Amino acid sequence: MENVVTPRLENTVSYIKGELDELEREEFFRLKKVQAKKKKDAVEADERESLDGVVTGEGGHGAGEVGNLIDFVSQKDEDLLF
Repeated sequence: MENVVTPRLENTVSYIKGELDELEREEFFRLKKVQAKKKKDAVEADERESLDGVVTGEGGHGAGEVGNLIDFVSQKDEDLLF
């Protein structure tokens, strides 16, 4: 038992720990990518808003202006997981 079962169980435990560590690294990487994408999207949205303000001469969309529907919808979308 000590020579067969115990080493086999130890190998199984080390394999499971390795797989769990790999899953944790993947999740951490995925989280970092989502955060980077959110930051990039926020910067792009700020740049668009500042350009819209320069073009229209106002600080944003007035009551009579029609905004971009795609930008409006994308602001309310849930996070995407890759």
